[in-house]
Amino acid sequence: MKLLERYLWKNILGSILVTWVSLSLLFGLFDFLSELGDVKADTRYGTWQALLYILYKLPRTLYTNFPYAVLIGSLMGLGNLAANSEITAMRAAGYSIGQIVGTTLKLGLVLAVLAFGMGEWIAPRTETWAENFKLNRLQQEVVLSEDGAWIKNGSNLIHVDKLSSPLAMEGISIYTVDEQAGGISRILRARSAYRSQSQTRWVLIDVQEQRLDGTSASLSSHPQLNEPDLLPIRILNIATVTPEQLDARALAEFIRHQRENALSSERFELEYWKHFTTPLSTLVMLILAAPLVFGFQRNAGAGQRIFIGILIGISYLMLDSIISRTGMLYGLPPLLSAVLPMLLFSVAGLLMLRRVR
Repeated sequence: MKLLERYLWKNILGSILVTWVSLSLLFGLFDFLSELGDVKADTRYGTWQALLYILYKLPRTLYTNFPYAVLIGSLMGLGNLAANSEITAMRAAGYSIGQIVGTTLKLGLVLAVLAFGMGEWIAPRTETWAENFKLNRLQQEVVLSEDGAWIKNGSNLIHVDKLSSPLAMEGISIYTVDEQAGGISRILRARSAYRSQSQTRWVLIDVQEQRLDGTSASLSSHPQLNEPDLLPIRILNIATVTPEQLDARALAEFIRHQRENALSSERFELEYWKHFTTPLSTLVMLILAAPLVFGFQRNAGAGQRIFIGILIGISYLMLDSIISRTGMLYGLPPLLSAVLPMLLFSVAGLLMLRRVR
């Protein structure tokens, strides 16, 4: 039986890898064509730089496509075995459908762990490198990192710990450079800041101000301070990190911060749980693939299996998007919104599997 398990793994894994690479290269090509719209003659961001930017983001593309590559690849791998009567021979040798499905699910667990590692440690970092590279080449004066964002605006060098939106910031340090004196003339540190309703100024909260003048320095405190020209919204739109770009640890810290300050955290909680449900969806795809292959046996060609896989993948993606949006709109728990598409497709796959003889 161990020999049959290795043989199944080899065939399924080979088909999954070919499908995974093909899908990712296809979507990478689409992203590259779209990125050409940002190529500008007055910057250092040309065609080769756009290609390098897409390569930096390739781990994110690989992670996003992984569940659907598992679905289509397993359909192809198991389908080829069924078309060559190898599945029939295995069953005749006493290897039941349940054992075949169990073997594919063991492979799915290994793949789920690898997918989790890619989504947690590789994709967020390479995506940050990609954004920093693009900003630098476009000559935008913004640098993103795990410790926040550095932004240059005129004579001000600004460090922001958290950018929850283009209208609100946490943990701001502002260093005003006096070019004539050749040094820093003022340092502002604020607990938080928000854009006023009139959109004409920034309001800094709990401010410590330090003024430096040659050999002397003065320190003062302000409960609130207005800064009209602190940062334009355009730059903050660039610097704001989306929940999709954060790993689970950073999301957990941000959710805790939002709760401690009585702020909404549903969007970040949903993304946090998706860090776990996305890798586990590979098991769902394998459960769906088995009854489709065993039901069709030799009757379906490769083209039909690919079409079925794409159709199921699109259906899963649409259902996931619909449940996520309606869940946030109607106040469903984020965990339920993240898990529900996976549960529904798992039940559908198991029901179909029960009908297979």
